[in-house]
Amino acid sequence: MQQRTAYSEVEAEKNVEKNRLWFNRFRTTRSFQKLNKPEKAAAFYITQAVVSLSYKYQLRSPRRYTARSIKEVILKMLPEKIAATNVFFTSVIPVMRRYFIFLGVQHKISNAETLVRALDSIKVSDLLAGHRDASNWDVHKRLGMKYLMGYSRDVDPKKIKEFEEDYNMGVPLRFCFDLGVNRASKDIIMLTESLREKFEQILYEKNK
Repeated sequence: MQQRTAYSEVEAEKNVEKNRLWFNRFRTTRSFQKLNKPEKAAAFYITQAVVSLSYKYQLRSPRRYTARSIKEVILKMLPEKIAATNVFFTSVIPVMRRYFIFLGVQHKISNAETLVRALDSIKVSDLLAGHRDASNWDVHKRLGMKYLMGYSRDVDPKKIKEFEEDYNMGVPLRFCFDLGVNRASKDIIMLTESLREKFEQILYEKNK
C-alpha cells in the first residue's frame, strides 16, 4: 500500500472512529477492569489523544506505530499539547500498556510487545516533568491550562467544548469532575499549586 504523504481529515476521523470501536471492546475486558478508578476514567481520552496525535503529527495509524513514534507521542507531544490534570498523565502508561496488549490479541496491531517495551522504558516521573514544565507548552495548551486552572473566568461552555475538540484531541479539561473520579477536586488543587507561580510568570512575560 502506498504511504500517504499528506494529512487527511477523512483519515483522521476514520482513526478516531476505529479507536472508539476498539475501546468499547477493551472496556468489556478483565484487563480494563484491573485499572484503578482514575485510570478507567481517563482511559478513553488517553487512547483517543494518542491515536489523534500519532496521525496528526506523524501520519501514523495504529498498525504503523513504532517504539520510537510512540515514545515521541507520549514523552513529547502529550506534555506539550494536551491540557489535563496530573491524574491524566499518571494514567497514560498503565492504560496504554493494557490497550496495546489488547490490540495485539485482537490482531489490530502486530507489534504489541515492541510497543509495550517502549512504554516500559518511559519513567512516569519524566512524563509528569514534561507536563509540569510550563515553558514546554505550546500556545494551545497554555490557553487550555488557563481554562483548567480557573484563570479565565465566565468562559462560554461552548468555547471550552470547541477548544477540547479543536486543540485538545477531545480530552475534556475537567474530565475528573465529569466522570466522578474520587477526590477530583484535590487533584485540580494540587495541579494548580504546582504550576501557579511558573504559569503566572510566563503569562506576565508574554503580556508585557
